[in-house]
Amino acid sequence: MSSPLTRPNPIPRRPLRLGVLGAARIASRSLIPAAQAAGDVLVAVAARNPQRARDYAAEHGFLRAENDYAALLRSPDIEAIYVPLVNSEHAEWAARALDAGKHVLVEKPIAANSAQLESLAARASGSGLVLAEAFHYAMHPLWLRVHEVLASGELGRIQSVTIRSEIPAPDDADPRWSLDLAGGSVMDVGCYALHAAENLGSHFGGSPRLIAATALGRPEDAEVDRSLTANLTFPDGTPMRITSSMDAADMEFSLRIVGSAGVLEAPDFVLPQLDDRLLIGPLDDPRTEHLGTVPSFDYQLSAFRAAVRGHAAFPVSVAESVRTLALIDAAYRAAGLAPRPGDPVGARV
Repeated sequence: MSSPLTRPNPIPRRPLRLGVLGAARIASRSLIPAAQAAGDVLVAVAARNPQRARDYAAEHGFLRAENDYAALLRSPDIEAIYVPLVNSEHAEWAARALDAGKHVLVEKPIAANSAQLESLAARASGSGLVLAEAFHYAMHPLWLRVHEVLASGELGRIQSVTIRSEIPAPDDADPRWSLDLAGGSVMDVGCYALHAAENLGSHFGGSPRLIAATALGRPEDAEVDRSLTANLTFPDGTPMRITSSMDAADMEFSLRIVGSAGVLEAPDFVLPQLDDRLLIGPLDDPRTEHLGTVPSFDYQLSAFRAAVRGHAAFPVSVAESVRTLALIDAAYRAAGLAPRPGDPVGARV
């Protein structure tokens, strides 16, 4: 495990040459500072508004801006693409990037629904290219320590797992509120909780199963979830409860695991750079471990670079992403909502 006190692979032997589709705010908080810290090359960005792309390139240190997405994908000096577009466009542009011979890191959720992702996975299969979903937290030392504690048996027989993924409401015009753009609280923040459930399954006999879910829709569109609560169970019988909200008073991404011999709590497992505490031990007197405030995005880019260079598989496999999106679809169905709309991407052209 990388030291929590230092950046992972601070000087890559062969920097990645990166292109970004869209002048998105998330890129300026995630991939761009991670690339700058590691010495990777921000080759080009493209946006639907060329002037916006030029301004974004100048602001964030790209070598250039391209006039459109297609031109960026044709660029021979770019080897990997980051896709931080609206949810409904993730799979389409990931497929186009793969067709252009580029490795792809796609913002979560990687597709609008599991059927769409299965078609994208088929597109990537056998290509020799990396297709990766950006669940960045899963590469941080804090999350790796969660796995260590569970594997150690220190907590005894696990009795419950609870995850909260909540943020205050975005503006009414935010695309995350659009059904056509594959929006909703689960697609934006609840996907972290359901991915975490899938990712922890190895300690509980395998993938969790949805038991029940309830959702609160928006007054403007009842199909778009403001919040969703779901009960799940792991194959060994361990119960789990997750809450997802895009209408909360404060931001919270917490994990709580209660066992017969102790508790594990992470106040912010998704953004440990904001709170790197892990509380472990007896319910009445847990100890506090600090796992480091290096951004989880830095670890993610390091892992993506290693996968592109063929040194190691990306920690979040495409198969794991498919299972997570199947859980997301199941949560929507259990709550009486339809999975988010999105057609399969079709065969490689």
